[in-house]
Amino acid sequence: MSFSPYFEELTSAYSAELDDLMTDSEGRSAIKKRLNEKRKQFEALLPMIEFSPEMVAVTFYNAFSFHAPQMMRTLMRSEPDDDDFLVWEEIKDNLSIADWAQPLVDAAIEADGGDVFLVSSAALEFHRLHDSHSAAKSASAEPDEHDTEGDDNDEQESDDLGESGSNWLAEQGFETIDAN
Repeated sequence: MSFSPYFEELTSAYSAELDDLMTDSEGRSAIKKRLNEKRKQFEALLPMIEFSPEMVAVTFYNAFSFHAPQMMRTLMRSEPDDDDFLVWEEIKDNLSIADWAQPLVDAAIEADGGDVFLVSSAALEFHRLHDSHSAAKSASAEPDEHDTEGDDNDEQESDDLGESGSNWLAEQGFETIDAN
């Protein structure tokens, strides 16, 4: 997938920020603790959305689930100053927000630049959850069912992502909950 220059730079910075949060100096998993700290400090971090949005966007790690993948992919090809850059009101009905994240969303939308920040944060999470997974599958020469335009594979995609997420968490040292 090709991104606009805005999202190209932002996804790279976001990935680097997540990498920094993953482990402590001794190599132990630290993401859960670090994300909880950032979420508690969210309102104090909001002024950073203008110059380092990726440092604040990580607070929305696992905050969204998406119902319109093609809309999110189209969004990531646009720039905030473009007429086709979606606003929060246009995308919020096409995603689910975790209960714990709703107060953060409410605070962000009230901040200067909050609309673009929230849309960008959702796009970054979408890419992390969907397109990064698709890219890994494409690289391994498997068919990429994530780029289909229909919703026929949504349930399978959700199962695949859930399994991939559980596997990744286990690799990071987290205990996983077996849904069976």
